[in-house]
Amino acid sequence: MMNKNSVQIFMRRNKEAVLAYGVLSVVLVLFAANQNDFFTRYGPQSIFNQVITLCIAALAQTIVVLTSGIDLSIGSRIGLTNAVAATIMYPISQALGNDFFGVLITVIIVMVVGMLAGLFNGLVVVYGRLQPIIVTLATSSIFTGIALYVRPTPGGKVISSYTRLLTGRLWIYVPVSALVLILFVFFVWIPFRRSRLCQAIYAIGSSENSAYFSGIDVKRTKLWVYTLSGLFSACAGLLLTAQTASGDPLGCDLFTINSVAAVVLGGTSLAGGRGGYMGSVAGAIILSLVLGLLIFWGVPSFYQNAVQGLILILALGLGILQKLKKTTATD
Repeated sequence: MMNKNSVQIFMRRNKEAVLAYGVLSVVLVLFAANQNDFFTRYGPQSIFNQVITLCIAALAQTIVVLTSGIDLSIGSRIGLTNAVAATIMYPISQALGNDFFGVLITVIIVMVVGMLAGLFNGLVVVYGRLQPIIVTLATSSIFTGIALYVRPTPGGKVISSYTRLLTGRLWIYVPVSALVLILFVFFVWIPFRRSRLCQAIYAIGSSENSAYFSGIDVKRTKLWVYTLSGLFSACAGLLLTAQTASGDPLGCDLFTINSVAAVVLGGTSLAGGRGGYMGSVAGAIILSLVLGLLIFWGVPSFYQNAVQGLILILALGLGILQKLKKTTATD
């Protein structure tokens, strides 16, 4: 069991994430009070299906932000992988005469596409010695262009069993999307957090020069960061494909800015080296549920957009202030 000192240390190191979960608790109470089917089998299923894609997109953003970078191409990569999945899944399944292997091959192809897109970002950032925000803003247009080439208009065809699997329930009450989130938290993030690669990521975010002089291969670590960010973006694209049962190369732009806001709301500093995915999950769920609350309360769409924009400005403003504070402290 944790003693008093351990609790104090934990709270001091994770106070932003703890605060995010406190806010999330309040939002959940409000959401439960306004959604009639919240405590039925459909309530949790609806919530997790609503938040899962942003939660995984936030993981792709978190590992980049931990290095003191930022990835503005996440939304376009989600759109690209969504377009690829919706375009090739049905033809491959038909050609093989087997839905399972068709979906499996599609998932592998989509993940490779996402990793290659992320690796491309990493190569330009590392060897071009350019700022990540500039590089990813430029590559975002490239990925969107490729997505439009693959699928010029929204559409495509997705295997129905794939959609039912990832958006349905197990054991009557357990949403599959909740199990997917648990999988990413406990079997992806936690082992990754304990790995040497992740320790190097935190060290680079704290001080790139110090990390270099301590023997960390900064270039290789960054290449891994952007490649993994591409992989996680592809996972988000696959989940989005299951939810929409179609592909839309231009419908994912909000995932970029919302992923940044979720990361900052969850306590990860834009200055790098501090925070983690656990907080980002809370930030992503808060952002998703706030929109649902505004709809329940009958707030006009104009004001919904205004409130979302205000939340994003506050989150990003907080992150920028933290980054300026760190920069001032190191000067």
